Amino acid sequence: MQPSREVWVIAEINDNGPVSATYELLGKARELADIRNAVTSVVALGNNISRWNEEFSKRGVAKVYLADAPELGGFQDEIYAGIISEFAKKYRPEIILGAATVRGRSLMPRAAVMLQTGLTADCTGLAIQPDTGKLLQTRPAFGGNLLATILCNTFPQMSTVRPHVFKAPETGVAVSENMEVIPFHGEIPAPGKEILEYHHFEDGGDSLADTDIIVTAGMGVGGPEGVKLIKQLADKLGGAVGASRSVVDSGWLEYSHQVGQTGVTVHPKIYIACGVSGAIQHLVGMQNAEFIVAVNRDPEAPVFGVADVAVTGDINEVIPALLAQLG
Repeated sequence: MQPSREVWVIAEINDNGPVSATYELLGKARELADIRNAVTSVVALGNNISRWNEEFSKRGVAKVYLADAPELGGFQDEIYAGIISEFAKKYRPEIILGAATVRGRSLMPRAAVMLQTGLTADCTGLAIQPDTGKLLQTRPAFGGNLLATILCNTFPQMSTVRPHVFKAPETGVAVSENMEVIPFHGEIPAPGKEILEYHHFEDGGDSLADTDIIVTAGMGVGGPEGVKLIKQLADKLGGAVGASRSVVDSGWLEYSHQVGQTGVTVHPKIYIACGVSGAIQHLVGMQNAEFIVAVNRDPEAPVFGVADVAVTGDINEVIPALLAQLG
């Protein structure tokens, strides 16, 4: 039996509503669906989440597969994956997309196993063959040294996509006035684990991905004292502090600050790379910034290849001078 022409997005919803990565995926899903003359749908799971249906309709969603129950109030990857697989087995979408967040990376592989299909993780690009519906899934491979395009021969085709790779569509651009809501009527099993309490992690992660200005420390800052300069500049500009993997591995900053293939993908308005050489693994995570400033002593540093402004100089001289100019 052929799959139906539907592109699904697995919504990630917290106390404040759908996260930005969900809206980003909806924009790309609608683009793929338009090429295939298909339907854009959302799968939403949680407690008291039907109130967000209007937000989905404002972004052109034609269908919402809804599992809304008190038992789903805390994220349970096993239960969520089971519900997604039940929906998918019944309605047979061509494509299922999820965000490559902590939740998505836990949930999507489980659902793929239940559906006996493949999953391409951490995609940075998606395209589709109009005639076959085959999804062209691009992701870094071999340690980020090249980009591979992957096709899946089974349906549904499943991908997780890095947050901030695609732009979220503006509300009201494509409004679905007759959005269909399909509720889940199956049995919700008892959870296999108990959530005792939540601890909100304040520094890094989501805040780094959502900020407009990022000042990033590379190994060229020299050590913890250099990191202090980076923090001063970030504070002065009202931005966040990023880090290369080497800086995190050296213990100068926590992992939550890491930008790159194995860290956070960011899309700020301004990205200031200080002492960052520009390895491909790092560039994958920041090259879509709107404006990039790079400061490095090495005039041949690869980061200069993506920079809008390149400053050749010592961080310990350039940053204090910049701070003095900023007052």
